Amino acid sequence: MGVKATTKYFWAAAAWVAVAGAQAQSPERTVHGVLGVGLTGGGDSLATVVFSNGTTRDVRAGQLVHVFGGAEFRVAPRVTLLATAGYHVDDSGGGNGSLRFSRYPVELLAHVQVAGPLHLGGGVRFIGDAKLDGRGVLGGSRVDFGSTTGAVLEGEYRVTPSIGLKLRYVHETYKTKGVRVDGSHGGFYFSWII
Repeated sequence: MGVKATTKYFWAAAAWVAVAGAQAQSPERTVHGVLGVGLTGGGDSLATVVFSNGTTRDVRAGQLVHVFGGAEFRVAPRVTLLATAGYHVDDSGGGNGSLRFSRYPVELLAHVQVAGPLHLGGGVRFIGDAKLDGRGVLGGSRVDFGSTTGAVLEGEYRVTPSIGLKLRYVHETYKTKGVRVDGSHGGFYFSWII
């Protein structure tokens, strides 16, 4: 899945949210914007960068920072659907170069309010334009990965109606030139419901 396919999924999700919001009959607003950021860890090591002082750092297929935006809409009193598009990256940045694994996930999730502020949910994650790319002295090193689809499970605690803290697990696998790479990871997220 390249950038065009990822963009297609994003616009399809945005249209779906817009239509659902327009059809809502409740006087209470049922569509909300969502912004979020998460710290993730896990997945196979894609490369090890050795710095001039002798220290090393792995670039992994399941980490480091995931930022996203999208829309949440209520389909029942205790059920919401969430559509987001984001950017997920791990970077080994150094003074004279860096190695970065970046990807653009589009997620379609459903959540159920199980008890008070606790919500449990999951869904599907589409990944496009995943690549390992070097800059500076590591320039010219690039590995493109094919598109992939993963599964998401998460629990969210709504600290307030507009602030959520999430724990999540994602299962996904990347492929390049016949090699499979495990990108599965866990993460801790902060989300802001607008």
